[in-house]
Amino acid sequence: MNRFHRMTQAYRELPWRRRVRWLVGVLAAALVVALVFAFEVHLSSQALVLDYRLRALQQQTLNDEQDIVVLQTRLAAMRSVDALSRQAEARGYRPVSPAQEHFVPVPPNALPKAEVAVPQAALQPLTDTPPLPEAYTISLIHWLSRYLLLEPTP
Repeated sequence: MNRFHRMTQAYRELPWRRRVRWLVGVLAAALVVALVFAFEVHLSSQALVLDYRLRALQQQTLNDEQDIVVLQTRLAAMRSVDALSRQAEARGYRPVSPAQEHFVPVPPNALPKAEVAVPQAALQPLTDTPPLPEAYTISLIHWLSRYLLLEPTP
């Protein structure tokens, strides 16, 4: 019996070693969970910063488009017939009668090419919906609660 006891004791683990192994396992699991949450917080913060930058760029684009519309309106007002006739009269020009007109024939190859009309950009107000799909903007915690806990989607 004494020999059997010595053989089993040689392969038996000491209680403090079991506790140390259990403690190291718990600490490793806590470290993995902390790293996953830190990574999720980092990604969420980056997504938030990019969303703020995107909204600022959209607002800047909207302001620039409004400025372009204002400038086009001012240009149209300056090119109107009334404005051009007032400027011509201020510089001493006067209307020409048909008897005073002279026409000069112009060859067809001397005519300028037709200009291509540039399409006007439509103003679009900012919306509350993000431009990215929800799969790219949802946080890890919401994703886990929705897809792993099988909550109904809104």
